[in-house]
Amino acid sequence: MTMKKSYLFAISCLISSSLYASPNCDQLAKIADDNGANYGAKYSYTVKGPKGYRSYFHTAPSEQCKMKNVFIIPKDSVIAYQEFKNENELWLYVMYINYNGVDTEGWVKAKDFKISGRISPN
Repeated sequence: MTMKKSYLFAISCLISSSLYASPNCDQLAKIADDNGANYGAKYSYTVKGPKGYRSYFHTAPSEQCKMKNVFIIPKDSVIAYQEFKNENELWLYVMYINYNGVDTEGWVKAKDFKISGRISPN
């Protein structure tokens, strides 16, 4: 193999491996939505952790799909609608409503939360 061919082969390997290294967040979100366990609006959860801790929202249940600068802090409450296991992690699809009534939805790591109440009887 010539030096030029070796170089092109190495670059093509890097490109193809990087394409498969990170998930397609839209596709993963669809898979999670179709296959996750649905709660309805059954449980409310509260962020746990020390002061200054941040629980980040994700567009899909993967660390690769983290939404920069979109997070909630300890004692914030959310409503969980669904759960899905991915990357050896349990994820919750939640809605957070801030004090102005603006809502944010997305996937969060279940380990960051504790159940704080039951919303519906079923």
